Amino acid sequence: MKKMKQETKKNILRVIVVIMAAAMLLGIVILPLTSSVGAEGTDVVVESFTGGSLSSAIETAKGDTDLNNITRLSVSGGTLDSADFATICTYPNLERIELAGAEVKDGKIPDNALSSRNKLSVLSLPSNTVEIGAGAFTNNRELTRISIPSSVRVIGPQAFSGCEKITVFSIPAKTESIGEGAFADCKALESFELPEAVAEIPARCFAQCALTEIHLGPQVTKIGANAFENCHGLENVYFYGDTAPLIENGAFQNVHTTIHTYDGTEGFDSQTNDFISVAYDLSPESVYTPPADIEEPAAPAETSAETESTASDETVEDETTEEITVESDSDPEEKSDDTIVVTAAKQAAEKETHAVTVSGSDTAKSSAGGTNILLVVIIAVLALACGIFGTLFFVNRKK
Repeated sequence: MKKMKQETKKNILRVIVVIMAAAMLLGIVILPLTSSVGAEGTDVVVESFTGGSLSSAIETAKGDTDLNNITRLSVSGGTLDSADFATICTYPNLERIELAGAEVKDGKIPDNALSSRNKLSVLSLPSNTVEIGAGAFTNNRELTRISIPSSVRVIGPQAFSGCEKITVFSIPAKTESIGEGAFADCKALESFELPEAVAEIPARCFAQCALTEIHLGPQVTKIGANAFENCHGLENVYFYGDTAPLIENGAFQNVHTTIHTYDGTEGFDSQTNDFISVAYDLSPESVYTPPADIEEPAAPAETSAETESTASDETVEDETTEEITVESDSDPEEKSDDTIVVTAAKQAAEKETHAVTVSGSDTAKSSAGGTNILLVVIIAVLALACGIFGTLFFVNRKK
């Protein structure tokens, strides 16, 4: 009797072990698939709205789509205010935010406007942006691309701090002021061109960046405390002035760098220390070249659907050109009428092409999502069946 009880306990333990193994197998197989299902995102486009009402405009544009499934937001008209930026922050899974077609109230991106966006990777700013507020885009750790319009003149403190994946910042050539810590902890930042009007590199501006060199024009009069702290790869600084800028304590803390300047430049003798060495090796022909002004940013990148639409549009345009060429020998007035007809036909074709492209994209997403869910269900059933049959096999074998 005692032996039977022991055998029963062993069988129960075996059943538990097999069920746990089946559950673990099920979890290992299903988790990646569920992530794939969740990865299907939705694009929302807002063409116009009045300031402060972006929330209702997005609600209308998204229809029945769950806010958690929206991965791209494009605003192509209207004027954004602080309430509108707060609205954007309520959509947790946005990967692309495209605002280049819109404007911002008073030309200023509000402080902390879009900070700590966990999934944001691509961003374009409103076309009339003049000032970027303090901490506006801080700690966007997945951000890899940002388009900044040429109208920007002021970049506030910590505006882009903690954007760990950006390798290059294209700052408008007419930018006049950069705030403290504006690019601190941008650990992948390898290249930066300082605008000609910026006379001061503020405290902690580039702390813990991946810069390897930087060129400073003669207008630079001050390098703030800890400005380049822990930029371990910064080996060369090129200064194109006759008088050394004021270098505050810790500006190059933990950075062993060489400042290259002209023979005869004054003021660097007192700046030399354990971290800084000075080489008077710039040739007279070496001159500071300020960054060129950037072009107005377009939408950061095309999706595959947009690319297909563009290709279709180009085909229509080619056909339109050919039709106009054929009619070139006709009467001018008739030609004008024909041109209007062709243009209207082209616009209709473009609309039709766009509609088909969007519809096809949505269908593909729906089909892919349905296929993934069905696959998850099938695998779950198979895994449970294997667990049950395995359990029965072990129990019967012992009996």
